[in-house]
Amino acid sequence: MTLIRTVRFIMTCGLILAVLSACAIPSKKASDPLTPTEQLLFSSAINKGLKNYDVGMLKGASILLTASDLRVDQSLNGDVINQHMKQVVAGWLGKQGVIIREEQEDATYHVHLIVESIGTTQNARLFGLPATQATIFPIATPELAIYKRVQSQGYVRFYFDIFERASGRFFASTEPQVGSVTQTVYTAFFFFNWRKTDMEAPPIFENN
Repeated sequence: MTLIRTVRFIMTCGLILAVLSACAIPSKKASDPLTPTEQLLFSSAINKGLKNYDVGMLKGASILLTASDLRVDQSLNGDVINQHMKQVVAGWLGKQGVIIREEQEDATYHVHLIVESIGTTQNARLFGLPATQATIFPIATPELAIYKRVQSQGYVRFYFDIFERASGRFFASTEPQVGSVTQTVYTAFFFFNWRKTDMEAPPIFENN
């Protein structure tokens, strides 16, 4: 009889745990300051967006590169990220044979980088008990994950408007370039962790 009660108790606890704990953790935006993983997501997305871009008639031409973007939050991240993107794009264009000029008088074309979207997202699903903070009782419990999936994505969408520098005449506009990378970290039975990612240089694995 004692064994039956024990089994019932375990099954009841398991059912309560399953009902109350399976949940989706709310999405969150990039932190301030950016974590190393978020930095790599941004950089990898930018490089993927540039990977299939053909510089075409700009190869061998001298250009003045400027950039504009949409500010989506009030943190310093927006300025830092977009300045970083401009420098990455300038370096990539240089490797393709485009000559970057600092003074507009030395440039044949004015190339304006339009950043339509850049950011990271994170979605998590947890089957288990989330971490709790002490409120009424001075007891805090750690997260107990029977199964957890945390998916982080970096994305960017941009294009170039090209003008003749001397006349200011509009010359061409490129098709939008899109870059996206994803990293998914899994946890099973509290301690077992593994990761899937399409980043070319993923960060050192960290337990979340």
